[in-house]
Amino acid sequence: MFTSFVQRVRLLFRKLWLRVAAISLLGVVAVLAAKLIGPFLPPSLALWIGANSVDQLLDILSGSMLAVTTFSLSVMVSVHRSISAQWTPRAHRIQLRDRSTQMVLATFIGAFVYALSSIILRSTQFFEDRDIVVLFAMTLVVIVLVVVMIMRWLVRLQTMGSLADISDRICELTAKAFHDRMERPCLGATALTDAMVIPEGVTDIRANRSGYVERIFPAAIDARAKACDGHAYLIREVGDYIDKGDIIAHVTDDALVASVVANVQIGEMRDVEQDPGFGLTMLAEIASKALSPGVNDGGTAIDMIDRIAGILQGWQAPQASPGDPATYPRVFIRALNPDHLIRRPLGLIARDGAGVYEVQAVLQERLFALARHPDPVLAAVAEELRGQALTRALETIPHEIDRQALADHAASLTQTGAPMSGTAM
Repeated sequence: MFTSFVQRVRLLFRKLWLRVAAISLLGVVAVLAAKLIGPFLPPSLALWIGANSVDQLLDILSGSMLAVTTFSLSVMVSVHRSISAQWTPRAHRIQLRDRSTQMVLATFIGAFVYALSSIILRSTQFFEDRDIVVLFAMTLVVIVLVVVMIMRWLVRLQTMGSLADISDRICELTAKAFHDRMERPCLGATALTDAMVIPEGVTDIRANRSGYVERIFPAAIDARAKACDGHAYLIREVGDYIDKGDIIAHVTDDALVASVVANVQIGEMRDVEQDPGFGLTMLAEIASKALSPGVNDGGTAIDMIDRIAGILQGWQAPQASPGDPATYPRVFIRALNPDHLIRRPLGLIARDGAGVYEVQAVLQERLFALARHPDPVLAAVAEELRGQALTRALETIPHEIDRQALADHAASLTQTGAPMSGTAM
């Protein structure tokens, strides 16, 4: 139960508005702290700092922060639109999680709230002479913090929204999600396999809305299952699209219905955190966009193939029957499907890049490497997709020279057992 609570809090703190509200509240607290600390200072300190100097700093701070915040918001909106138009609309939510951007904007708005609150209270008799000294010191601290954030913002703007930036962020989040799923198969629950027989007399739980299964909180479901001595069988995977009324789970006790509904989150879009396949698909969409006739950037497509294959090489098997006991034994969740992880992203690139020799040559190499993976299921899917991609490419590539070169390259991989460096380019 506590694990699910922590996960929900982490998700909440990804929201920009919450960071802004929290730092703005700190700005107000800092203003009020000046009133609390002031009486403890020696009266002689009030002679060193005049009220006019504090007022000037606050006026400058409030005016500049309003302008900088407006500029930063316009930049953020422009970058989000650029990412959606140039790379993939799904990457928009990845950019919204950028902590650097969120902290910069929250600091600017918090500094503005601090200055505005101070100016309002300075217009009254709220502050005494010794309080002004504390307010002056806190204003200097806020100015230093703002300067540091402006420097960080300038550095961030150099790469913000670029292909390297967004692909690195997607790759990083996907690799982390993939590693977490490898370390905790089935999200820590017991694997639900096709061979498993669900008990008779279970209660069906149907979706109350249409959308994607964004994430599941098995800890809370397992805690409730222990309390009522029941079991929950979640038959839909994270990332699946479900229609309203579809069955998403079976429970052996009606007391589990509310817990399952509350802890199987359904939203409008997929999320990478528990769904690494979504991250792989976004990388493939970038490659597909690069391969469009208007862009014709095979190098970007090859880069995405390398990134996808590099992540998939970390597959650990078997996911459906791990050696370690399940953390949440009363909850049953399906394991990641290697067929979907390989076929959906790399299959998309194989189709859209079927007529580009360089892309197909690299794709043959990476799929051949995956076909030698220790997991026989993943290896079989990679080998099957490799053959399909080769067949499609040989029918699509316009020139016979390129078709023959690709066929020879694919045959050489099988004969030598290793990619021939430099052949693709």
